[in-house]
Amino acid sequence: MCIVISASLRKLEENSRNLHLMKFLFSSMEELYSKLKRASNGTWEDVESDMGAFENILIRLPVKNLLIFKSISKLWYNVMSTNYFISLHHHLSKKNTKFLAFYDPGLLQDGIVRGIHLMESNGTYTESYTNIPGFRNFNHPLLISSFNGLICCISDVRKYRIFHDLELRICNPATREVVILPKSHMSVYMPVFGVLYSNRYHIYKIFKFFGDPIHFEIYYSQCEVYSSDTGKWELLGRVPKHPVMKPMRTLASNHVCINEKLYWFVAYEDEFDIPSSILMVDMNCNFKEIPIPNEAEVLVLIELLGRLCFLDWIDGDFYMWIYDEKKGSWDLEDIPPFPGDWLEVDRFDSVVTHKYEILFVYRDVRGLRHEIVYDVFYETWKDFRIAEDDRYTPIAVFPFFETLLPCRRKVTGGRMAAVVAVFLNCV
Repeated sequence: MCIVISASLRKLEENSRNLHLMKFLFSSMEELYSKLKRASNGTWEDVESDMGAFENILIRLPVKNLLIFKSISKLWYNVMSTNYFISLHHHLSKKNTKFLAFYDPGLLQDGIVRGIHLMESNGTYTESYTNIPGFRNFNHPLLISSFNGLICCISDVRKYRIFHDLELRICNPATREVVILPKSHMSVYMPVFGVLYSNRYHIYKIFKFFGDPIHFEIYYSQCEVYSSDTGKWELLGRVPKHPVMKPMRTLASNHVCINEKLYWFVAYEDEFDIPSSILMVDMNCNFKEIPIPNEAEVLVLIELLGRLCFLDWIDGDFYMWIYDEKKGSWDLEDIPPFPGDWLEVDRFDSVVTHKYEILFVYRDVRGLRHEIVYDVFYETWKDFRIAEDDRYTPIAVFPFFETLLPCRRKVTGGRMAAVVAVFLNCV
């Protein structure tokens, strides 16, 4: 009897919470509608019938609320399911890009995911994505990239063995959708990945550099590319240049996508982890090598206001190299001295840009984590603090915003037999 009463109370509490959300939605919509339309005696039916005003209201709501309100009526569901609406919502959300904080389990003793969180620009967490199907009950996952509100990850790095492939997943943390990509070629060493995406057409391509165990030649790699438009991998063949095996002094992504072009540091022929130049590839799979200044001591690639940049870290001083694509040359920008003791800095876990700011997440020689922000506009350093207690936990930070975009563009019969899509209720 007590169990039944308890369940009933929980159900009433849930209904009350949903009712409160509904009331808040309607009051917000009516307030916004009154600003959009100067009608003095309008009704809610008038709002729904005016599709322009109706969409203008809905596209301003968070993804979590939209997933709930889809069940209100067939009209609401149809409006929020169109590609046009998803693109409008995506465009507005992108203007409010935040951060994705990923507790890197690879450096923890048990390798269990501690959390994946939506982080505001002030360092506070507002949403937890730890229950994404692609990460639940997985040890040692690796986050490769955050792009267009989606993330690309490897479910379990420990499963990699020589001549074995890795399982790649594309996830939408906001909708909890997960797509498992088809199997690709095996590799004699840990493959290097990069995600290239288009904001205009909402498609993405994943480039994989690997060593073919059958036709393996030292210092040469094979490259294949997965396209969300076809749902297949395509072998591009042998490439003479290989991206660095791992990002220098960082846990975060070792590549950057800018204006539908993808960039990596390229390794020396005899050193797979030391950068010598930059490799660029576009949506048509055209490759180009970009030389870097001889005097540069490279740290990490970044995007700053739509331009390709990389940072130097020399004896405690930062320098920023900005690429002029039209001239094919680099401009050097000095950065004021690092405010901390650079001898205490052991490694940088993340370096990520947000508008005019560059966020540095680093650890000192004792393993203690620190965060600091450089303001490019004012040329000043300022303190930053991630709202989390355990300062010894490694965290990788990625740019992120919530979106309704699906993880795959389309699926037709037999195209993606290995694809598994999982949708979970967010409430």
